Amino acid sequence: MMIEPHVLCIDVGGPAKIGWADSTSATGAGLELGAALDRVSARLQEGQPVALGFEAPIWTPRRAELARITGRRGGIETTYNRAWSAGAGTGALAAALALMPWSFARLRAIAGEVSVTVDVARFRSGAASLFVWEAFVSGIGKGASHHDDALLAVRAFLARWPEVPSDVPSEPALNHAVSAAIASGLHVNAAELSMSAVVVGVTPMTLAGLSRP
Repeated sequence: MMIEPHVLCIDVGGPAKIGWADSTSATGAGLELGAALDRVSARLQEGQPVALGFEAPIWTPRRAELARITGRRGGIETTYNRAWSAGAGTGALAAALALMPWSFARLRAIAGEVSVTVDVARFRSGAASLFVWEAFVSGIGKGASHHDDALLAVRAFLARWPEVPSDVPSEPALNHAVSAAIASGLHVNAAELSMSAVVVGVTPMTLAGLSRP
């Protein structure tokens, strides 16, 4: 079994609204994100596994029925009535489409062409050193700041390790994180372009087992 990974989560937004946290309890804003990613790169160079989360929709459904193409992805989105295609979700998705390739390019500049996956089983097996996942932080589950939200998501991820079940059911998808990783020159199995990513939710239920920052 793989050792517990180093975890970094980014609360996605414009440069002035980015917050991040990692599993050492370090936190920061957008100005410090580059340095945080450089530290992740150093860990990847040393062969350590890393789990990188984005608090934004990083995959969208790929459905046959036109009436359902913007519908909720199910699971936690249905429970808390927070569809990926609603206002907050689409804003975060748009920011993530720009932030993910920037982040992956920053990692590649130091760590080189590391292997990336959105498949937790492949990550646990050691087939890839970087696992990309989605954080869902909404409503009363939110912290007092962007980096608080990211820290809660990190703790929720670690509480689920090593299984890391998803709070959104798997379905055929277009995975924008995989697309960004490929465009940035990282090694990804192209078949993962059509895979959904693991979604780790921070909700009143999950908060019951976590200490807020």
